[in-house]
Amino acid sequence: MEHQVEETMVICEERVNKERMLLLELEERHQAAMTRARDYMAEQEKDVIHWQRNFSQLVALANGAIEDIPRMLREVDAVTFRDPPREVQIFLDHCKWLVEQMKILIARVRD
Repeated sequence: MEHQVEETMVICEERVNKERMLLLELEERHQAAMTRARDYMAEQEKDVIHWQRNFSQLVALANGAIEDIPRMLREVDAVTFRDPPREVQIFLDHCKWLVEQMKILIARVRD
């Protein structure tokens, strides 16, 4: 009987040790996954900052164009050209068209 109790104790201890080893392995995997997740989040934060900075620069460029180009086109229209080269006239007409398209787009966004 005593031998059976000892044998049962050994079996239980082996099971407990296996469970401990399994828990340790799972904890290591969990820690590795958490480290990867933290590294990924840090990389994503860097990407967000990078794209925010680039977007801000693009917005500043677009805002400058929105302010400057219509004014410059008005100034060009105020000057009388006698027979401007065809390419120059096409370019000016295209710029005017682009300004109108920008105005339409801005109006749509505001609505």
